[in-house]
Amino acid sequence: MNLDILYKLQAQLRNSIITGSSLIKEDFRLKKCVDDMESLSKVAPVFAQIKKQAEELFVCDNPGEKTLDLLALVDAVLETQAGIYESSEISDIEKSCGRVNGNYSYKMLEPIITALTTTGSGRWEVLVEARKENPDIFLDYRILPKFIAGLGDGYSEISFAIGRWIMQSGKMMIEPLKRGFDPMGKSEMYLRFDIIADLAKEEENDFYLSVINGEARKDIRKRAIRSLMYSEDNIDFLIELAKTSDRASKTDAIETLKTFNNEKAIEFLKTVVVKKK
Repeated sequence: MNLDILYKLQAQLRNSIITGSSLIKEDFRLKKCVDDMESLSKVAPVFAQIKKQAEELFVCDNPGEKTLDLLALVDAVLETQAGIYESSEISDIEKSCGRVNGNYSYKMLEPIITALTTTGSGRWEVLVEARKENPDIFLDYRILPKFIAGLGDGYSEISFAIGRWIMQSGKMMIEPLKRGFDPMGKSEMYLRFDIIADLAKEEENDFYLSVINGEARKDIRKRAIRSLMYSEDNIDFLIELAKTSDRASKTDAIETLKTFNNEKAIEFLKTVVVKKK
């Protein structure tokens, strides 16, 4: 699918923010981009939603704030779907980068975004209060990617609190956590992986295998091998790792095999004990 129309709208929205919201109603270039969205709006509901919100810019009383909200939605669509978008619903975006929710204005979200993306004092109180008052606000598409990135926050109280809050949201967080996962990353990726494994168990077995078979930091590879404990289908693979992999991976594979009450695993572990003796 050709998303050039959406990229042009994105660029024009950014230009409108720079030049000033007071000029939006007379911006013929933006009007042209909105008109061009007609063809895309028939392809999927999310594009129709974008066109509807864009048309409202020319008749509303506060186009500046609405422009920021619309630009965030367009950014989310392009980041999530560019190059792979087919005829999908808004839920596809929600799975990857948060809920498309019109109940929160950018003004409401700004203190939370600032707390998640800056450093300094006072951020903890903002996040705790927001979580207490309205936990669903962290699932908004403008917040969720920054919320997850907060797992790597330099202030440990914030990163661990975010980890707990993500766990409380359950399996719906698995896809957003996988999006942008970097096996070569550090603290944020360690926590991402741990939460995915805790929530998904054997359901993300293919994900664990992809990490093991690719290039991964030592601690993340270790986590992936240990996560194979959730399915006996991994026993043959673990035995092969224990025979042929590097020393650290062999140790991790053997320790994982010890979690199985399976005859094949037990027999292999006996040979390991004999070799050690």
